[in-house]
Amino acid sequence: MVEITLEPVQIGTLCADTDGRLAFADGKLVAVLIRLSEEVHGTDGKAGQWCIEVGFGACDVGVLSVRFDGLNAAQDWIAERMSLVPAA
Repeated sequence: MVEITLEPVQIGTLCADTDGRLAFADGKLVAVLIRLSEEVHGTDGKAGQWCIEVGFGACDVGVLSVRFDGLNAAQDWIAERMSLVPAA
C-alpha cells in the first residue's frame, strides 16, 4: 500500500488560485494540487474543487484537467495511479 501525504503550500500563480498541496507517494513528489478559488471560479461551479496542476510519473495528466471535490478524492486517485506502477 502506497502512503500518500499532502503538504500545504502557497503557489505563486498570477491569479487567486494559490492554495496548494504537494502530493507525495512514499516520500516522492508525484503531483502539485491547487484549490480553485471562489474569486476566479465562483461563476463556473468549480470553486472549492482541487485539480492536478502538474503531475509526475504515473500522475502525469498532460493537458487533461483532472478535478476532485475534495482532498480525500485526490489522495484516492493518486493511490490508484501509483498502484499501477510496477514495484522497483
